[in-house]
Amino acid sequence: MSFTPLILAGGRSSRMGSPKHLLSTPDGRPLYQHQIDLLPQVCPYAPTIYISLAQDSQLDDYLRTLPSVTDASPDPDPVLCKTPHIRKVTPPAITIIHDLDANTSSVTSAGPAAGLLAAHRADPARTWLVIACDYPLLTQRALERLCAKYRPPVTCFRNADGFCEPLLGVWGPDGLAELERRVKGSSASAGGRGGEESGRLR
Repeated sequence: MSFTPLILAGGRSSRMGSPKHLLSTPDGRPLYQHQIDLLPQVCPYAPTIYISLAQDSQLDDYLRTLPSVTDASPDPDPVLCKTPHIRKVTPPAITIIHDLDANTSSVTSAGPAAGLLAAHRADPARTWLVIACDYPLLTQRALERLCAKYRPPVTCFRNADGFCEPLLGVWGPDGLAELERRVKGSSASAGGRGGEESGRLR
């Protein structure tokens, strides 16, 4: 089964005081760059890695150069190579998916769910490997285990306190359709709803 990589980086970062996707790691790179480097190792056949941003997200010089799904439609599902242990050499394209609504208010914003739903609306049939940008210690092995354990509609990790981490998970079409229904009904964020989904990685 193929997964489409999605980095969530469009939050308001009100607790951080500055856009967290642009915070620097010890080697000087922004947080989102770690995921861009990591995801091709986990999804070597994915032609594109998508970054979800709010309409008003602050951009660095690199992000300003990227196309968005308003410029081009999402790529078709990749054709997986049937020969094991052979990975494509061509690096994936990086494309931005913007939230549909401005992320200027905690009252009107759907929070992290906005990025998930923007991706779902861009292509409702896809299954997305979703990673929030603020996991700088995330490893290839952890993501490969997550993908291997995927069971629809959504599979995610539990943290040390036993709570689900829906912003580090695999979301199928049915899970995202249900999330959209709940957000429309309650304006709740994905972070507050993940524990109610089935198919979790324990």
